[in-house]
Amino acid sequence: MSKPIAHQAKLTNTQLAKMVKAHQKVTTWLSIVSTLVFAGGPTAPAGVATALASALAGSPNSLIAAYYSGKYAYHVSVYASGKKTSLSKITYIYYTKSNLSFRSPR
Repeated sequence: MSKPIAHQAKLTNTQLAKMVKAHQKVTTWLSIVSTLVFAGGPTAPAGVATALASALAGSPNSLIAAYYSGKYAYHVSVYASGKKTSLSKITYIYYTKSNLSFRSPR
């Protein structure tokens, strides 16, 4: 990644299934991310949940297709300004069956 990483994680196909079912019930993406991705688990820097929800809302069909094809979702949020003090984040989502890892620039 060309900017410092704020947060990264893998969503299993089981998690994608829960997200698809919640989306079919017309649950908002922010609610889905808050309850299924971050609830009771690791916390993320401010803005990560919102950035992830926005990225999912921009391409819900990609998530649905990934679920039905047995893929995982890897998401990585970077500091938008390139500085770790930035509150704004940009999230990238990759759907794949391969393992992925991300590194911040040196």
